[in-house]
Amino acid sequence: MKVKVHVREKTFVVTCGDGEQKAEWLAHVGIVRYDDKTKINVGAPLGLRLEAGDAVPLQARIRDLFGADSEVWVVLKEDVTENLGATLPET
Repeated sequence: MKVKVHVREKTFVVTCGDGEQKAEWLAHVGIVRYDDKTKINVGAPLGLRLEAGDAVPLQARIRDLFGADSEVWVVLKEDVTENLGATLPET
């Protein structure tokens, strides 16, 4: 099973085997690949969303959420602050 993971302007095809991993794993794989390719640290993922904007439950198994060649977008801190027009509290 393969899933396309979008991080900012980049897209990475992630091979997920039989999809036993949690969706959260996809977000982290996308971030690591983005950081490695661009040498830009974008921080930890806040979540995943579908193209329509629907949130993906991070604790669900990939195989229960997606079919072959599905696509997801990693949600970053900057995405939340841009879309809400608000500032997140510092952690």
